[in-house]
Amino acid sequence: MRYNPPIAMKTLRPCVIGLALALPGCPPAGPDAGDAAAPDASEVRVCEANGATVLLGTGTVSTARTWRPPADGDDVFLTPGPQGAQHIWIGLRARGVDPTQPRVEMTAFRASDGALIGRLRVRLRMIEAPEDGALYALTGQTLIVEDDRYCSVLPGDIRITIDFDDGRGHCALLARNLRVAGIDPLALEIDREARLRCCSARLLRCFPPDSGAPPADASSGSGMGSGTRPGMDAGAGD
Repeated sequence: MRYNPPIAMKTLRPCVIGLALALPGCPPAGPDAGDAAAPDASEVRVCEANGATVLLGTGTVSTARTWRPPADGDDVFLTPGPQGAQHIWIGLRARGVDPTQPRVEMTAFRASDGALIGRLRVRLRMIEAPEDGALYALTGQTLIVEDDRYCSVLPGDIRITIDFDDGRGHCALLARNLRVAGIDPLALEIDREARLRCCSARLLRCFPPDSGAPPADASSGSGMGSGTRPGMDAGAGD
């Protein structure tokens, strides 16, 4: 079939969400998705795992050596960034994929109402995983949680999703339900205090007019962000 760029840009990847970790990936619908004409069955590009395995993980820094695969309900921390934002460290492990330049979209949602609180799209080369030469690693990525959203999950439950596509017929849709326990206890005290004060004092940076940000009732108490980082086993730490 002749390649048709306009049609190719609107093709879809069907997926069925099940219990398996590595699943067919589906890109989020764009704002005009409802207006696009449904493609003919012969024009739909199907992308599945096709033997590939992709694992979602977190870490403490950007190095691949701090990666660990969390279970549902595990704690993560918001890490203050050098440019004033705050992020959650996310990394991947994969087997049976083309590591050259996979397309990866990472999203964070507030569990209470499904509101989008952060998104990151990257195309980076994967490297050999330090703990297992049979795996490829995408080193720690900074999934930024927006200024006007992070107070509502500090602490609070979130859902992290990963849409992975290596461009060579291997796709996966991953998800984990995690809990933001607080601001990274390893961060500089001045950075920790700045993020906490933005919530407790309801500064404009965190509560801009007409932002729709919910009250930070869960984070206004004295215990906000006071959790400590859980210990890591020898296989996951530096």
